[in-house]
Amino acid sequence: MRTSCYITFLCLLSFAVNAQFDNDFMLYSDNKRSINIGGEYEINSDFLSNNFINRFYRGGYIDKGIKDDQLKRTSGYNVVGGLLNANLTAFFGKDSSKLRFMLGVNHQQFFNASVTDDAYKLMFYGNKQYQGKSANLGQSEINAYTFQEIKLGFLIDKVDTTQAIMGMNIAYLKGQNFYRLRTNNTDLYTAADASYIDFTTNASLSISDTASKKWTDFNGNGMSAEFFTETPYKSKLGPSKFFLSVSNLGFIRWNNNTLNYKTDSTFVFSGVHIDDVFDLQDSTLNAISLDSIVDNSTYLERTHTSTNLPTTFLIIHKVRFSSLFEFTTGFRHLFNANYKPYLFTEGTFYINKSINATTHIGFGGYGKLTGGLSVNLKIKDHFAMRFGSNYIQAYVSPKKSLGQGAYFSLSYKF
Repeated sequence: MRTSCYITFLCLLSFAVNAQFDNDFMLYSDNKRSINIGGEYEINSDFLSNNFINRFYRGGYIDKGIKDDQLKRTSGYNVVGGLLNANLTAFFGKDSSKLRFMLGVNHQQFFNASVTDDAYKLMFYGNKQYQGKSANLGQSEINAYTFQEIKLGFLIDKVDTTQAIMGMNIAYLKGQNFYRLRTNNTDLYTAADASYIDFTTNASLSISDTASKKWTDFNGNGMSAEFFTETPYKSKLGPSKFFLSVSNLGFIRWNNNTLNYKTDSTFVFSGVHIDDVFDLQDSTLNAISLDSIVDNSTYLERTHTSTNLPTTFLIIHKVRFSSLFEFTTGFRHLFNANYKPYLFTEGTFYINKSINATTHIGFGGYGKLTGGLSVNLKIKDHFAMRFGSNYIQAYVSPKKSLGQGAYFSLSYKF
């Protein structure tokens, strides 16, 4: 049982590892008419350290001390999540018009999960500690999906005398693959004398076409929308701006090759009696066949399934105190993603006309307290580059820190 749990957890984590808040319209705010290419990745948890994640994903021995360190941070229900995003976006329009158009292509991967303390203990310590007790595995959830998108949109620059910017886009989504597991009332009871195991579950599992392995695979269709507004105003502290964005507001409908399993059953396993190890009968082997257990206790249907995307809501406020310093506060939340509200603040230092550096402090999301650093470079008149991470602690103290990620963008302005 422990081996199966290890394999399951490895599969989930490996998907996750494959972020500044990359936002198409924020690129326009910085670069105006431009062509932009960029990417970001993030993985974070409120109980798994970078040391644990790196060893699990890259390979390495996870000793009892490492497992114990993670256990100390568990808090009833625990979360882990990640994303990968690569994009190419262009903004264009006439000099004489306020109207701008945008075209973009994007590759996105999302992963998130919530698990109970008992699920973690069972996975990494086995069920010996639960003799005479039940392990609560219910109300856990795992979501993982990959898709590509083509975006078309527009924005109006300088809507009125406040110099406000408003924009929106509509995207077509091509679903690549999808995995969703939900447990309701699920627990595992181990007899006090370890003579049997009683497993009760009410759960559902959906998986897109299992024969699909490549990014070119076509397993679903969907749509999404994004809305953005930037409102400058003058304050006593200095020139200020409000940014409001809603992105990934949409869904994907997966095709009718999607496997949908449902189960509401109780299993009791008390071992298999073998009279002669050299004379095993087929009936004995069939009694412990995992396939036969699944076939007899689950309902399988191949049918369309729809999923809502992890919609992002973002608010940012900036104040330019002087030509040398800008202060930013913000709020971010992902709906449909087991995500906690994320609050952050940033300080941008303008070293000269070509270089500025930004410090970042945030709390929430999939993790806890994070700190980051980014650098913006202007190269001659047309090029701009930005790179950084909201998780500097991952590279300073991987054994104790939570969360890792990085982002990068390169822009050509015309």
